Amino acid sequence: MEIAAKLPKASSSPLNKLFHPRASVLVSNFVPISSNTTILKQIHGFKIKQPQLKNIGVVFASSEPQTSPTIVSERWLLQPIGDGDSRHIGFKVDLPNAYEIASDEVTVGRVPDKADLVIPVATVSARHARIEKKKENLLVTDLESTNGTFIGDKRLTPGVVATLYPGNSITFGDTNLAIFRVTKLEATTVVSASNVEESDQAEETPSSTTVSETTT
Repeated sequence: MEIAAKLPKASSSPLNKLFHPRASVLVSNFVPISSNTTILKQIHGFKIKQPQLKNIGVVFASSEPQTSPTIVSERWLLQPIGDGDSRHIGFKVDLPNAYEIASDEVTVGRVPDKADLVIPVATVSARHARIEKKKENLLVTDLESTNGTFIGDKRLTPGVVATLYPGNSITFGDTNLAIFRVTKLEATTVVSASNVEESDQAEETPSSTTVSETTT
């Protein structure tokens, strides 16, 4: 809003030094102030109206849902396929259960304190072999076992990594009680736990921004 005003006749006021008599003054610059009341100033016969800031409340910043990174986990299963004959052991031994390789590294052996997949058979060494998941592959290493580790009919060289494929049979020292079929299950997709927590926190504490609108 623009206001045009004429100055009064010259007087002894100090403003005479700043303004020439009969001059027209155009006032068009308003200075915003943070007040809820419109302020009017009287300066020798003309008014300057200063705009006010109007608070229109709190506006929540919009945030698009972020896609949490996922981890594709390869799943492998060892299924026992032995005949369960334990006469060479001298006493009855049950066949082990099917074992899913859930972690990236699994130790196979006879002693529970030293192995993850425990096969309580005398022909299996205390720490017999190590199985590892790397990317989409399943790897096995014989740990210098007494009776050896076999993929099919091939005995592995101790300390040398070999690759297992779906459908392979693997034997840990005993063809009757410790032989398994390698099966690859469908891969599962897992959402990272840390990202789930961050997503929950974001939903609980949305960011906000206070916006002020200038009005005249």
